[in-house]
Amino acid sequence: MRLEGMDAEEILRRVTAAGLRGRGGGWFPTGRKWHAVRIEGGEPLVVANGAEGEPGSIKDRFVMLTRPGDVVAGLRMAARAVGATEAVIFLKGSFDAPAAALLSAVSQAPADGLTVSIRRGDDSYVTGEETAILEVLEGRKPWPRPKPPYPAAVGFNGRPTLVQNVETLARVPEALPDPEAFRRTERTLVSIWGHVRTPGVYEVPLRTPLRSVVEQAGGAPDGIGMVFPGGPSTNPLEADRLDTPLDPDALRAAGSALGTGAMLVIGASASRHAVVQSLAAFFERESCRQCPPCTIGTASLARIARLEAKGQAKARDRADVKDVAGFMADHGYCAHCRTAAQVVGGLLRSNRERPDDRSPPRARDAFDPLGPGSPERAAIEAVLQALSPAGAASGRK
Repeated sequence: MRLEGMDAEEILRRVTAAGLRGRGGGWFPTGRKWHAVRIEGGEPLVVANGAEGEPGSIKDRFVMLTRPGDVVAGLRMAARAVGATEAVIFLKGSFDAPAAALLSAVSQAPADGLTVSIRRGDDSYVTGEETAILEVLEGRKPWPRPKPPYPAAVGFNGRPTLVQNVETLARVPEALPDPEAFRRTERTLVSIWGHVRTPGVYEVPLRTPLRSVVEQAGGAPDGIGMVFPGGPSTNPLEADRLDTPLDPDALRAAGSALGTGAMLVIGASASRHAVVQSLAAFFERESCRQCPPCTIGTASLARIARLEAKGQAKARDRADVKDVAGFMADHGYCAHCRTAAQVVGGLLRSNRERPDDRSPPRARDAFDPLGPGSPERAAIEAVLQALSPAGAASGRK
């Protein structure tokens, strides 16, 4: 079926029927998101979000390097569906190879009345947040905006704006021809990293058990301790819960989330104190320092995590976890604050309840998977080396 002949209403109908959901972390129904922008009228803008920032995630750069034509085709379909004549592809500053691949794809695509430009931001974690992108496009710091209003109504320069993840857009050309078949056989990209034999990007059917997904990456050499299904921004699941399907709804019911699919596998012999210390340091390091609840809260949780790892935490410190995390959970401009409270706060509390984790970690067990130069992050980033000259796509996040 030719996609070029579809009008806006037909595209919206088919995307909705396919059940396509956003791969940027929230898994929000794509058809509903597009419809919300379309009904606003005005002069809408479409932004393809390629500013991948979740530690361990390389799937967006992978799809931009290997399927740039699909990203651009999906972007054109999205623009037609919402009535936009202007689109922007937004990338991190270090993503040179994806930028080159997409620029080539744009030059080869039919103009179709759509103007497409590529814009770059810095490499900070928060730059990939959808409203932070809009701030950068308007010439300001990458600081998230309070919501509401949402970008669909008030986005770039007050215009209705669709911000859509690049993998989601790359799925559009396969979803439109036969929506029902797409829904039955839907697949997603997962970046699998950590304590696995073969870190990398894997395309797997939705609803595959987590244990089977990890096995595709060669499994964990010393067994699985726990898995963060969507990376550090999602709650971990213990080894006895790995029959849970790789599905956003099933994972939410299990107390976690699929997020960006940056699946972090922690080996059975790893120190949980080291894991939570690494997580807490990451959230503190990547706070944009815009709002006090996040700035102060992430620093407080990181301090307590360091004390716990050294076996020096006092009763007052442990009581502070509940107070600090409780306040952070209801405040902050973006999800960074709330996620830190949920994941770090939850692990600090659960570690104290495990008899085998009450003593400080031994030196050989200490590791920092979320540190910028960690072996775990280097291993997953190295997968991109084969796809781009001199590792140009492999920017540090």
